[in-house]
Amino acid sequence: MSTSATALPAPPTGRYLIDGSTSTVAFTTKHMFGLGKVRGSFAVTRGVIIVSDQVDDSTVDAEISASSFSTRNFIRDPQVRSALFLHARRHPTISFRTSGIQRRTDSCTVSGVLTVKGKSAPVELTVTDIDITGASAVFTAHGTIDRYALGITKMRGMAARHLSVDISARAFKA
Repeated sequence: MSTSATALPAPPTGRYLIDGSTSTVAFTTKHMFGLGKVRGSFAVTRGVIIVSDQVDDSTVDAEISASSFSTRNFIRDPQVRSALFLHARRHPTISFRTSGIQRRTDSCTVSGVLTVKGKSAPVELTVTDIDITGASAVFTAHGTIDRYALGITKMRGMAARHLSVDISARAFKA
């Protein structure tokens, strides 16, 4: 049996601005000692993707609003935005910046640094789809965030250590 990987298209080179109104960071994690599933999202506030001739030289610089954390739970959400977890009032921005990109035929690994509450940790995102339409592109990626590596260690057991993230970023060529 042979398998054939679908080639991941590369958008035209240039500078792309991420549209926060149509881009999302969705996450899934566990709570209650792994018994319950929590789904939520963050809002993307801004970002720039530079696509270079050599894809490995491309860059991503994105910002997410810490206060946009939402699981639609009126008890949990304010607690996560508080000083206990994200401290959104003092640290309103979560940022991601690339440190390297490795392209394969059917995907692309974007290594970078995620900064939350002034603490940075490495993160790898796998870009699995790029949908190019005219002067825009939608980048779809997923990865895992280790909140302990970012210094967010409160409520161990009650809130899981890892978050699975799914990103959809629409960007327009500038």
